[in-house]
Amino acid sequence: MPTFYQRVQQAFKAFNQNTNADYNRFIYNFIGNSNIPNNENDDNYIRKGYQKNPTIYSIINLITKCAVSVPYIIYEKKNQNALKQYKALTSGTVDSDSLIKANVIKKHALVEAEHTELHDLLERPNPAQSYATWMTEVVAFGKLTGNRYIYGIGSETRETKRFLELYSLPSHLIEIKSNGIFEPVDKYCMTYGNRDYDLEAEDVLHIADFNPDYDGSGSHLYGQSPLLSGLRTMTTNNEAVETALKYLQNQTARGILTSEDESLTVPQAQQLKDAFRRNYQGSNNAGDVIITPKKLSWTNFGLSAGDLQLIESYNASIKDLCNIFSVPVQLLNNTESSTYNNMREAKKALYQNAIIPELDKIRDELNRWLVPTFGENLYLDFDYSSITELQQEQDKLVDQLSKSYWLSSNEKRQAMGYGIDEDTNIMNDYLVPGNLLPVTDLDMSADTKNFFEAGYEEKEEINDKLRTSLKKKADEHNESVTSKTKKTNVRTLFAVYKRGIGAYRTNPQSVRPSVSNEQQWAMARVNSYIYALKNGKFKRGKHDTDLFPEGHPLSSKGKAYNDEDERYKAIQDEIYDTVEEARERASEIGCSLTHTHNTDNGTVFMPCRDMDELEEALSKTETKQETYGGYPKSAQNNAEKAIKVNKKYNNSCATAVGKQRAQDIVANRPFSLSVLKRVYSYLSRAEAYNTGVYEKDDKPVCGTISYNLWGGDSMKNWAESQLNKLDE
Repeated sequence: MPTFYQRVQQAFKAFNQNTNADYNRFIYNFIGNSNIPNNENDDNYIRKGYQKNPTIYSIINLITKCAVSVPYIIYEKKNQNALKQYKALTSGTVDSDSLIKANVIKKHALVEAEHTELHDLLERPNPAQSYATWMTEVVAFGKLTGNRYIYGIGSETRETKRFLELYSLPSHLIEIKSNGIFEPVDKYCMTYGNRDYDLEAEDVLHIADFNPDYDGSGSHLYGQSPLLSGLRTMTTNNEAVETALKYLQNQTARGILTSEDESLTVPQAQQLKDAFRRNYQGSNNAGDVIITPKKLSWTNFGLSAGDLQLIESYNASIKDLCNIFSVPVQLLNNTESSTYNNMREAKKALYQNAIIPELDKIRDELNRWLVPTFGENLYLDFDYSSITELQQEQDKLVDQLSKSYWLSSNEKRQAMGYGIDEDTNIMNDYLVPGNLLPVTDLDMSADTKNFFEAGYEEKEEINDKLRTSLKKKADEHNESVTSKTKKTNVRTLFAVYKRGIGAYRTNPQSVRPSVSNEQQWAMARVNSYIYALKNGKFKRGKHDTDLFPEGHPLSSKGKAYNDEDERYKAIQDEIYDTVEEARERASEIGCSLTHTHNTDNGTVFMPCRDMDELEEALSKTETKQETYGGYPKSAQNNAEKAIKVNKKYNNSCATAVGKQRAQDIVANRPFSLSVLKRVYSYLSRAEAYNTGVYEKDDKPVCGTISYNLWGGDSMKNWAESQLNKLDE
């Protein structure tokens, strides 16, 4: 019987390319069980374009060479929201400023993966091609015909097909094969050597350019070639060259000289011609005057290249072809059409307008069709920061980053391409203006630190007007409910309000157009919270469930993750705060990747590609391993007190894993050996932040709370003694 995750995978299969039946009924009026005709003559674009036209050949070569030079990188996803922001910054018109911001956000969104099977496949897509030659074909066919077809050959032994070889198909030889109105894309048919080869639709990735030709026959399923709009320009360019060639090949005498009285005999004519060559041809006779006793007349045989205006027509067609492909014309050595200050600007425009949009299109489709089969948490991207023309001048970049105190030193290093210094912990701290102390050395609450990390200059304080407004809302709400689990107060509503302010500032693209400012957005969040508190459900998406009173049906207090799937409970020891920890654990149990789960308390990381693979790996490595329980009562007391204080401040301290660990300790659940090691490792690191004081000036001391959620000093000493026994 298929597992829960397998059913989900089947329902949302990435290979499916067929649209909804209701949509198909009015889009496909004339479609049947046959090949869908492609109204464009793609063969002409290749034969008369790339193979015959030197301008188009040069443009396509320029685009493919630049596209192939941009390296690809395979990542593991860390945070989906940060990934959306990163994609927005690296799509469209990319410049040096957007690249700096993208590199900072990428640190939170992605972590580079190493030695995956996807690396091996892309490095050598098939036995006959390297990545560069394969990608050259994909890009070139796309720019010439508007269609890119990637054919995958894979193993049939897995439920989810994983491709072992990739081929770029000749797009001018491919037709879509329909199975009627309910399955417009059934197969792809390649006609080659007077034979037809049918390819299953799920084995072919079709990346098509926009085509507005909706004629009811399905022709819009093919991409429109850029050369369709430039067909007359291409023809003009070809004809200009052809005419000039014929003019050179068919040249004879420039004209004929005749005697008007017809008295000139053939010998006399020859003598006149010889005398003309002898006396008047050559540079020494330039500008001389010819005198003859005969009255002669001249008849011209043809027009010159200048008279035919071939050069003007040819140059104009070159400009049009460059515009069609978004390539600056001066990159084709056309110096007369220079419109940029220098070649660097022209190359920058080439990448911004032609290369990056093409690679973005290929990236997004490969992430939909190919990448998930190698791991649901993998992400393929192109490294635009390696493009020299998009990099800011070094002195300007240094000056800009030196003023960006909301970035850590490591984030600045990464923006400049130096990589992260993993050996010096202070490089991850934020240095604020003034005496430039690390934020961790300042006496700040957790909320203040979060605001600095988000790039805000000062903590959001409640003013009298806002306090009055929130108190009125809290009083009106409390009067309308009787259950204690549905009541609220000004402090909780202000916490919701602050989160609304932070969401508006850090994720403005999620804000509806009708919202004009951050205060309006924050108050709308408060109203949504009050509605859900009273009615037990949200109007839209869930938020702030950790702020609901304990016992409320929407409250997530005491939960480190959603428990909709019972399998999570069985492997609760396998959740981690960082992808590095999850990856290390994956290596221990025989996996190579990690995956994430978004919870009410934040994102948690788990080893292996997905839950199915994790269960399988645990079942293989599972032996009758010893568990470790009976830890000191004082450790339970520490965890219980930390939970109580943390709840008082709306669970503002600690990670999702720390909160769950405290629940395990209070319940006296025994540890596995791996968890025991993690408990000792964490407490050894976090001991430096434990001041012994849980609260100060009506604010939580998060270092102490987090440390004691894991059992504090008592648990550290006990865990150390248990591990020492193993070494004896």
